[in-house]
Amino acid sequence: MVNVVGYIRVSTVNQVKEGYSLGEQLDEIEKYCAANGFNLIHTFSDEGKSGAKTDEDETIAIQEIIKEYQRQKTN
Repeated sequence: MVNVVGYIRVSTVNQVKEGYSLGEQLDEIEKYCAANGFNLIHTFSDEGKSGAKTDEDETIAIQEIIKEYQRQKTN
């Protein structure tokens, strides 16, 4: 079984209203992992963050994913 991490993000109120909330994204990730034999070890979340911006404050979870990947790679 392959270990994987998930990433969920909602950047606008409209995304929540249109039915793609953080909870719904997490449900989809969990279903996908279960159906494809992946072990979901952690889910990172950026609530209200724009994916278009590159400022450090805007993509905190992406930075955490990269740090975790680098940590795992060296172990």
